[in-house]
Amino acid sequence: MEKSLVLIDGENIFRSWGTYCRQNNIKKDVDYVKLINKVTEGTNLLRAIFYDGVPETIPVGKKKFLEALQHNNIQLKTKILKKRSHKCLDCNVVSKRDVQKGVDVSLATDILRHSLQNSCDVCIIVSGDEDYKDAIEVAKERGVKIWVVSFKNCLSKELRLSSDKLILLDDIFESLVKN
Repeated sequence: MEKSLVLIDGENIFRSWGTYCRQNNIKKDVDYVKLINKVTEGTNLLRAIFYDGVPETIPVGKKKFLEALQHNNIQLKTKILKKRSHKCLDCNVVSKRDVQKGVDVSLATDILRHSLQNSCDVCIIVSGDEDYKDAIEVAKERGVKIWVVSFKNCLSKELRLSSDKLILLDDIFESLVKN
């Protein structure tokens, strides 16, 4: 049985799940354990890793969410959010907002690390973000199969073309809903 690794781009899945729910007038949360179990069917799961940005002081709700992931044996890789200035193009008001820095690089680095160490046969990337394309190409050159899991409307063309297998969340949505 092939050894699999699941890498979840937390912000990407959170945003795309929310977009799908709004477009379909649904109010349901994703169950990450169900998601991982569904996308790894037929493989031997080695590890699942959830990548996300967090503020320096993590709000109680976010902290409980992250602890629940860990309780379910999902490894966390987090980066502290950075403050950036943002100028409104309509009113020219400048405000500060939190942005993720380093999360995509961390996930891409793990794609490379695991492919170079030959630690998995299948790397399952839960994201539609094209930022992973170059790391995916290196992994594929090393013989790692790449499965991409994303909503159809949030999937970049480059990532779709780079994948060996595509799992559309649109098609398995109901089986991933938190009870």
